[in-house]
Amino acid sequence: MSFSLGPEKRIRKNKDFQNVFLKGKSITSEWLICKYVKNDFGYARLGIVVSRKFGKAHVRNRFKRYVRETFRITRVEKSVDVVVLPKRELKEVFEEMSFFTFFKELKVLLMDLKENFGES
Repeated sequence: MSFSLGPEKRIRKNKDFQNVFLKGKSITSEWLICKYVKNDFGYARLGIVVSRKFGKAHVRNRFKRYVRETFRITRVEKSVDVVVLPKRELKEVFEEMSFFTFFKELKVLLMDLKENFGES
């Protein structure tokens, strides 16, 4: 069993992102939005959308690293495409936020997704 988050487990094509945004459902928390839709791959795939308005490149890259690492550790086993977006409120606190705080926030969303996905 591999614990890596290889390229096959990432959403890269525009049509795949569009599919999630058009057909998917969403779960939100105080700082994050997760949109998700069932896929036919047999494993979960992750996409990240973060605007330039969120911050400079190093801040956006740190956000993406945090999301990828949380997704990798949480191990979503369902056949689902997940796209994670930050809310505006996160911009003000993200630079001082620790990985552990971010991890707890996103893990709650991913665990809710695991529990509720059977109903979608």
